[in-house]
Amino acid sequence: MKRAALIILAACIAVSAAAQTRAESIRARLLDPNGSDVLVAAHRGAWRVAPENSIEAIEKAIEMGVDIVEIDVRKTLGGKLILRHDPVIFHPAGAPTLEEALLAAKGKVLLNLDKAFGYFDEVMEIAERTGTVEQIIMKSSLRAHQVLPVLGAYKGRVIFMPIVNLNRSGAMVKIEEYVQKLDPPVYELSFGRDSNPAIQIARARLKGRSRLWYTTLWPSHCGGRDDAVSEVNPDAGFGWLIDNAGAGVFQTDNPEYLIDYLKTR
Repeated sequence: MKRAALIILAACIAVSAAAQTRAESIRARLLDPNGSDVLVAAHRGAWRVAPENSIEAIEKAIEMGVDIVEIDVRKTLGGKLILRHDPVIFHPAGAPTLEEALLAAKGKVLLNLDKAFGYFDEVMEIAERTGTVEQIIMKSSLRAHQVLPVLGAYKGRVIFMPIVNLNRSGAMVKIEEYVQKLDPPVYELSFGRDSNPAIQIARARLKGRSRLWYTTLWPSHCGGRDDAVSEVNPDAGFGWLIDNAGAGVFQTDNPEYLIDYLKTR
């Protein structure tokens, strides 16, 4: 009888694991501060093979195997939330709605919504309707006491990521406030020089507590260790940020190249 019960239990666990969506698996990895893997975020989707901020760019990024797709959210004069980097008045022909983007990503990938925190309640209304609340990463450079009232009941459901510029005075004070008030699972850090001592201070404070996200689109965001450097010598770019800055997530314009590099590590 005991053997039969164990077999049934094992079968139930296997079914439960199989039922987990890919997005749920990625979320679990992102929320593990001690994970040894590195997650990949595609900036504006796979824009090198499809129009940026398009459904096709999201789908192509998913096909590549990315973990997170970063998209820009703007609001039209008519009140529609759409995917667009630049400000808009009317809904441009061909620009998908946020709802369409959430449905395209549902169960498959996490979505980092840039420029969306100011529309938090409206975003959550759409996310609830589409069943994608837990797939969303919201971010802001605001202080913790400003963010908490906005998150409200969504604290813990939506992943919130503070943006902290380590070049600025008070950066560690800002991080400490977040540790005490919200304890977010991931921080987006930026720095202009790779010799900035705040890199190691922040890394030590957040070790075992939060993932560190670095954007490698421009040298000013990552101490010169950007995509352009990595495409010539990935160990000098991506590798340096992993080994010396504790990178746990990269936002890149070349996700396919980064994925291939991470396989070699």
